[in-house]
Amino acid sequence: MPSEIKSLDDTDRAILKILQADSTISLEAIAEKLHVSVNTCWRRVRRLEDDGVILSRVAICDPDKLGLGQTVFVAIKTNDHSAAWLNKFSKTVTAIPEVVEFYRMAGDVDYLLKVAVQSVADFF
Repeated sequence: MPSEIKSLDDTDRAILKILQADSTISLEAIAEKLHVSVNTCWRRVRRLEDDGVILSRVAICDPDKLGLGQTVFVAIKTNDHSAAWLNKFSKTVTAIPEVVEFYRMAGDVDYLLKVAVQSVADFF
């Protein structure tokens, strides 16, 4: 269970900025860039992970090289706003590999899907 989140200082923010640019960078390299000890850097990264600030370290793939260079947004409206409908909708949408994100919206549109496809023709 994440501990209570402490306020982030400039060093924490700098660590996050570096890790967001390259999550494979070593603690030694981060420490050197920030002029802090490796142990200090390790403790801070560990705390940011324990506090849930850092959720995961991921690889960002080039969609063109995966044959998914076209992004399509799909607006969805529904008259059913029940938890049961949302649960079924969520399971259905997350089972479609081309749907990379979906959001609950305010206003005229209820949900917005972000879909990655090779081309607009492939979407239809």
